[in-house]
Amino acid sequence: MRQLVTVVVGLVVASAVEGVQRPVLFLVSDDMRPQLNHAYGSTFMHTPNLDKLAQSAMVFDRHYTNFGICSASRNSFMTGRMPDTTQVWNFIQHFRVSKYWDESDVTMPEYFKSAGYLTLGAGKLFHPNKPPKNDEPYSWSPDRPYVQPYVGGGWNTSCVVPSNISSNVAKGWVCVEDFSSADGTFEDGSHFADYNESVETASNIKMAAAVYKQSGKPFFLGLGVTKPHASWNVAKHFYDMYSGDNAPPLAKNQYSPRGVPDIAFTAELDGQANFSLTGPDGIPGSEGPAVYPLPSPGSNTVPAWFQRTMRAGYWAAISMADHHLGIALDALEATGLHQDTLVVFTADHGYQLGEHSEWAKHTNFELATHVPLIIRAPWIPGSAGKHTSSFTELVDIYRTIASLAGLSPPSPRVDGVDQSPLLSDPTSTVRTASFSQYSRCPGARWWPTVIPNAPLWMLNNCEAVPAPNITAMGYTVRTAVARYTAWFRFNGERCIPDWSAGPVYGRELYIHNETSTFPIDWDGTENDNVVGNPQYAALVVEHHELILKRYNVASHTLGCPDVPTDANAGPSLEEDFF
Repeated sequence: MRQLVTVVVGLVVASAVEGVQRPVLFLVSDDMRPQLNHAYGSTFMHTPNLDKLAQSAMVFDRHYTNFGICSASRNSFMTGRMPDTTQVWNFIQHFRVSKYWDESDVTMPEYFKSAGYLTLGAGKLFHPNKPPKNDEPYSWSPDRPYVQPYVGGGWNTSCVVPSNISSNVAKGWVCVEDFSSADGTFEDGSHFADYNESVETASNIKMAAAVYKQSGKPFFLGLGVTKPHASWNVAKHFYDMYSGDNAPPLAKNQYSPRGVPDIAFTAELDGQANFSLTGPDGIPGSEGPAVYPLPSPGSNTVPAWFQRTMRAGYWAAISMADHHLGIALDALEATGLHQDTLVVFTADHGYQLGEHSEWAKHTNFELATHVPLIIRAPWIPGSAGKHTSSFTELVDIYRTIASLAGLSPPSPRVDGVDQSPLLSDPTSTVRTASFSQYSRCPGARWWPTVIPNAPLWMLNNCEAVPAPNITAMGYTVRTAVARYTAWFRFNGERCIPDWSAGPVYGRELYIHNETSTFPIDWDGTENDNVVGNPQYAALVVEHHELILKRYNVASHTLGCPDVPTDANAGPSLEEDFF
């Protein structure tokens, strides 16, 4: 293993010295768990473009986010810094106001830009306004303006909840629209934001490829599609793939894990305590309109038909995201540079679709933290069509892409581990564990309004809560045998966990005894919290030490992050955009 790493790193450094720098196409999806057909074994899924990519690429079976929500995750992987270093635990701060961001630090696209690359971006790569203006002019070349996310819409009025339904939500979560042509085939339409951003990316690819062929100037091009983020405004062409007779089964475990501490759970979907559907006119097969509360721990009153409709909406959004990503992938192939270009596809975090009665992300559980990662580097023999079960994290993306593209290693201040050796030897191990975290603010989701004495699971996301007012931080480690999570009180004066007090809000231990990482067992695990079982006492101690070693960083002594002062300094909440 040591010799393998030495050889691979040596080759990367040598190629950088010789000036062989590969173009890069970086693709990101929003809220996508690794539920793809060929890549992850969900055979009912319709994902032909990502299937095609996976057949010529390496698939990472154990890839995890470092924070199960958009802004914190994206601020982390786009800078190569752990969330406690970016100090982004809400939707207020961004990495450029962190006490640990130095003037010499650069983002991932900025690093490529400094190496002479043409860097162009479109859609949701950074979180909207976090940092401001998608980090222009720092991260992106001035040759073309950044293609702003959400241009062209992505929602419409037919998804509004009927007036006769009493609800605190403004829209239904699934809306199906028929954009079929006369022969029943799907027609692309500018109605969808992701379509527009993908078309603009195709134009960026054509232009960048021409520059590369003429001058040898490499490119780093990014595209972030917003689907399958809710709400699920989808074309009927895709919805029909998962509805009616095509509907896959419901989640096997419909209730929260036994013994789960309340703070580990959330009864919220993107800022709402209820979720709704508009009715049969807007959704084929729906029995709505209807509104149901999000389940609380130990309860689940959501009927099967409602769950099927929600799940169909999410899966349809995955297929639509695949379709739009295919526009960029086809454009690259049309240039003839696809054999010379590094292609990376991933997502910012996972998603729960009723498993353990959870919906959306917002937790430290397996399905909220597990994300896809597909890397195609055609010049590395033996990587095409292979899988690796070595653990990886989103924070590793920065170093890994730089290495595979032929750049010198980034600054030591960049966190993460270079995972490129896995493409030469998929059976090797680079990480033996992956780490994630999540902040909690019970009753404070609509800060500064706070629900007095709210249960720990109620409206407990910290999106609008200033960093000093965060209540708790949960840290989780996933190894081959278990997931262990510890919930610490957050010190609002220093903006670090109160390590000395221990996990006062609770601990979790879930045994993972899967015999294979492929295909994924979506809810056969993490059903019983066995942290108090004496049989696993040594395992608890071992995993707790792993968390302390990774997160209890002595250098984190600078206090809370600054408050942004730009024009969009307020919270940039998810529901503001969807």
